[in-house]
Amino acid sequence: MPMQAYPIQRKQVGAQGYAELPGSEQVVQYKKTDARASRGLGRDEEIGLQRNIFHHRDFMKRDFSQGHRDDRYLSPKDGRPEKLIVQSTVSQLGSRRARVTWDRAKLLSPIPITTTPRNNGMYGPLLYKDWKYPYEARNRFENRDQHTASDYTNLTRIERLSEPKYLCLADGMRKINVAQWRKGHGTDTALKYVMVSYTGQHFRTDEDKMQLHAIGKHAAEVAGVRAYWLGCSCLGGKDEVEENVWRINDVIRGAFRIVIAVAGPVEQRMKGQLPESLLREWSTRVWILPELLLTPAKEDIQIYTIDRNVHPDQQIQDCLAKPLGQVSLRLFTQLWQDDGDSGQLVDHYQGSVILSRLELVSLAFRCLSARHTTQYASGDLSYALMGLLRQRPHAKISDSAFQAFARLSLANDSDLLLERLVCMLPPSPFTPWDSLEDQWGANLWDINPKAQVCGIGANNTIILDGARAAHIRWKSFKKVLVRNNQTAKRFLTRLALIFVSPLFISGIVLLAISADPPGGNRFSDISYSSTPLKVFGGVLLALALCVLLVSPKLIDWLYVGKVWQAEPWFFGIEGYMPIAEIEKKLFGLNKNRLSWSAASSPLSRHGLLASNIHHNNNICEGLDPTTDPDTLARINKCRTSSSTGGEEQNIFTLVDTYTMTVTLFAAVRPPTAVIVCGEEGGMQRALLCSYEWTEGVFCKETVVRMETRAFWRISPVARVRLAMGVRGAGG
Repeated sequence: MPMQAYPIQRKQVGAQGYAELPGSEQVVQYKKTDARASRGLGRDEEIGLQRNIFHHRDFMKRDFSQGHRDDRYLSPKDGRPEKLIVQSTVSQLGSRRARVTWDRAKLLSPIPITTTPRNNGMYGPLLYKDWKYPYEARNRFENRDQHTASDYTNLTRIERLSEPKYLCLADGMRKINVAQWRKGHGTDTALKYVMVSYTGQHFRTDEDKMQLHAIGKHAAEVAGVRAYWLGCSCLGGKDEVEENVWRINDVIRGAFRIVIAVAGPVEQRMKGQLPESLLREWSTRVWILPELLLTPAKEDIQIYTIDRNVHPDQQIQDCLAKPLGQVSLRLFTQLWQDDGDSGQLVDHYQGSVILSRLELVSLAFRCLSARHTTQYASGDLSYALMGLLRQRPHAKISDSAFQAFARLSLANDSDLLLERLVCMLPPSPFTPWDSLEDQWGANLWDINPKAQVCGIGANNTIILDGARAAHIRWKSFKKVLVRNNQTAKRFLTRLALIFVSPLFISGIVLLAISADPPGGNRFSDISYSSTPLKVFGGVLLALALCVLLVSPKLIDWLYVGKVWQAEPWFFGIEGYMPIAEIEKKLFGLNKNRLSWSAASSPLSRHGLLASNIHHNNNICEGLDPTTDPDTLARINKCRTSSSTGGEEQNIFTLVDTYTMTVTLFAAVRPPTAVIVCGEEGGMQRALLCSYEWTEGVFCKETVVRMETRAFWRISPVARVRLAMGVRGAGG
């Protein structure tokens, strides 16, 4: 491996053999390091990774290729993917958690070089551009498969059915094609039908299905209609099932009545009563929820129960002879363990409570997620939800669960549901995306999006437009320019420091020329007095010496006062460090300029201001997160754990020099970008994302809350391709 040839200052060298060149963004290597060891890879793993060549295209159309994956970030200078080097606390460098995918460097103070303001007073930009086609774009003219405008309606929307394609006639229990039947009986002839709802767990064999037909025939005759609908017979042939499955909700809407068929052993003492255990099994099906919600208004539901304890020949006779009476829809909500969510949906569809579109979709999806189904496609939950909404995109068997949900959300006016979902922080980075939970307890409708989802990508990614994004610097601190308020004391101090050198030199010169030369005065014939010059020179020299003696205090007055404005930077640190040490590293000394954020991260803590000055103290201040024993234990665990970086979360620190706040947070990998795409509770929701350069995708590591004033210092970014979870997380 080559040795670094640049001359560098040894005191600037970090623990991993890296140093920053003065006046440069470049970190150079001064000694040999084993690249495999720094990434935690053995020789066999390294050889295995080299078999593939990964490619990356930056925003300037420059291509980069490499034979292995590693952690990289987009340089704020030129947009190239640079190797990620993370400054770590001493405790992190000495921890047993050495198998991480990024290089580490010792945390050092910035090089004291006078610099001019960078980035025009803005945070470091995120120089990124997404070059790939979307899986499906919001504006479908951007899709890879181009079509004319007239083609899009048929390609993207499933038309509603006014009636089922197939029904079973009660007379003879035979299946008919409704369209052909109407040709022979007149198009004006009404063909009302009853729908029989059941679960495959209770009716598996052909004999069981004949029992369903008998129940359907009986229910149709009782209701005074001519036909009934059964899922086992009326979904059509193999080439029609896929299309008709997604239209079951249209069948429910058009039904004259819905009846329920359940089967199983019934205890003697429970005969003639509501079979709660069987109904609970029946209600766990995904499609049951929309079937009940779309039940014809003010129609109670009749239940047919087949007792498997009696002889098979007697089962259907007993069932038809003693069907359970009309049961209210409200009764079923008591069987579901979903904290009353299904009850709110029932109230909405019965008209007693009106939910917003966002509440309807989120509650319905949460209820559907708690149910089970024999999976026909990955997006079954979304396709079941689709029947409750107006716009229904064509189902794709190739859709993942997230892609199906995202396509459904884009097709409907769901009050920016996807945009709000992006801003949520799940309880764990490995929590499924559909949990709709937030660590701060916020609901979807509490979040106001500031970016638009303009497309869906492959591998559970979305494409965001209109967001603002900034770079997080990890490899070292940089000198931060600050502006202090101009006061009379600072003005006089600055004058004193400016003129101390001229005063000192002038005093020395005047004393020198006024001194008597050795051996007497050779110009005794000239009559003049040197005393005034000596006095004046002495005064100047004394003043200069006084200023020099108190110059440390003068410099303190000049530069250490209150900071009225600081150059915006996001700095990252691996691990935890006391805020006093962070400020000393960053500014050279600790003057309580930085403060812990009060509510930016789930690890943030706050309390009343610890001061006796304020009577009726109600002042909130951010506290050191380690005051919480659980957080302290978590930090200590990260210091001693031998797990790899991809298996559990690490502890990181984010320093924001514009708001002068420090935030402790947990993430699997060091996030290299801040992407702001929403607001909630008077603060901005910012996604902290790592960069998967091999795919050109940002991966959401965590979400923090930022002060709104920082939002306007973050530059807009081009369309961002965003993964909903960390690398390696499911979902």
